[in-house]
Amino acid sequence: MLDPNPGEVSLAGALADALRPDFCAVAAICTVACVSLGLQWFVGSERTFYDLFMSPREPYTAHWIFLYKAWWVACVTSSFLFLPAIFVVVVPGLKLRNCNLSWRGFRDHFWLYVGLYAAVLPVIWLVSLTPNFTAYYPMYPLAGRSWLDLLAWEGMYIVQFVALEFFFRGFLVGGLGRYLGTLAVPASVMPYFMLHFTKLWPEASASVVAGFVLGWLAWKTKSIWGGVMVHCAVAVSMDLLALSHKGQLPWLHR
Repeated sequence: MLDPNPGEVSLAGALADALRPDFCAVAAICTVACVSLGLQWFVGSERTFYDLFMSPREPYTAHWIFLYKAWWVACVTSSFLFLPAIFVVVVPGLKLRNCNLSWRGFRDHFWLYVGLYAAVLPVIWLVSLTPNFTAYYPMYPLAGRSWLDLLAWEGMYIVQFVALEFFFRGFLVGGLGRYLGTLAVPASVMPYFMLHFTKLWPEASASVVAGFVLGWLAWKTKSIWGGVMVHCAVAVSMDLLALSHKGQLPWLHR
């Protein structure tokens, strides 16, 4: 016998699906991810920093450039590390250990990540020869002014990569992986690619490949630390190559 009210049954079924524990958990993780991405993009922007801390007539000096970069790193760390970590700690059923934080997984596969870095290094060198590359990097344009500038910038840069890897390969791949399995990897790649829209097109394109590779490895090894190592090594290499091509390495001038 046909159901006289198929529309009501369909609506009830949809409501039941929406109230399933796994659906609610995935929706909560995705909501926190959206908040994190929004905070990083809008609050961490140069415009927000300018509106909060600088007067309209104040010149954008080297002092302010460094402070903005520090502000950006602080916003990335707060959005991509602290906020999702707090969420995981306070929500019942979620645990930080599920965010791919295993040191053993990194240790057992250390040389695999060394090989990945060695494989991409020649490509980085070739791309570094282009004018667009040296015009964009380092992102802190005064990094080559002194040893203090270089070390301070690279130190902050590394901190934000730890936050970045925790968010995409830990919180998203690890957190969503409990419910979506390996499908959490491509789900994490999409926002990761969008985060690179302001970068040079070769880097933005490469971020898709990197997102799949590092995401899958984080899933298999249960560790984000290999991705942190590769990301930091690549980023520092890019900065040093750009400074070298421009003759701005600190040890080239006194």
